[in-house]
Amino acid sequence: MSESYCPRLSEAKTLLPLIRNHLVAAAAGHSLPAAVALDLLPIVDHGVFGYELVPGRDTRVRVTLGCNGSGVPMLRKMSYGADAPNALRLAAMNGETVTRIAPGTRHAHRRESLFPDWPTAAAAAWAELAAQLPDRPRRQAEVKQTVHRVLDEALVVAHSHLAAWDPCIRFVGLPDEAQHGFALHGPAGEHGELVWQRPDIWILRWKAPPRAIYEEWSVVLPDRDAATEVTRA
Repeated sequence: MSESYCPRLSEAKTLLPLIRNHLVAAAAGHSLPAAVALDLLPIVDHGVFGYELVPGRDTRVRVTLGCNGSGVPMLRKMSYGADAPNALRLAAMNGETVTRIAPGTRHAHRRESLFPDWPTAAAAAWAELAAQLPDRPRRQAEVKQTVHRVLDEALVVAHSHLAAWDPCIRFVGLPDEAQHGFALHGPAGEHGELVWQRPDIWILRWKAPPRAIYEEWSVVLPDRDAATEVTRA
């Protein structure tokens, strides 16, 4: 698996809704603690592109569902614990340097599993997350959809403007990352960014000398989507 894999816009606009739809479909068979508000963060990290499942509380295992550069569904589990040979050494975690994190969380252990199809991979992601969060009372797992549908539409529009280059897009996996901008880059030094500004404006900047592209547009979801912030599987 290539550690440098980064999806193109054409891949991102297809894969993100695909992965999310499988997560929503698989949620019916799983439960989470009632107090947990799950979020999905698009991320590109060490050869995997997909969603990190973020439960809104600290866990020793971080779960990412995505695919590798060959399009194979995969589940990555990053566990944080005591020192071990060949473990990845953390510089920061959750935005804080390791010197401010409790002892025993300074090393990351990465485990990955490949799956023959998305439904199986999505079910495995929910099972792993549920095992990390055994608290009661519980309720059926939920996925917030609206903010992701907005990003889906923005990626489609951005690709329509940049189809001639189909640049790679980088997702760092930070909350509210769209406000800071998603970096875009092409094979010959072309570069740009896709940025969201409140309340509903997207801005696309792209430089491919001698051309430069600047576009702004608004993404407003149909009433049926905007009215339903949470979709239950």
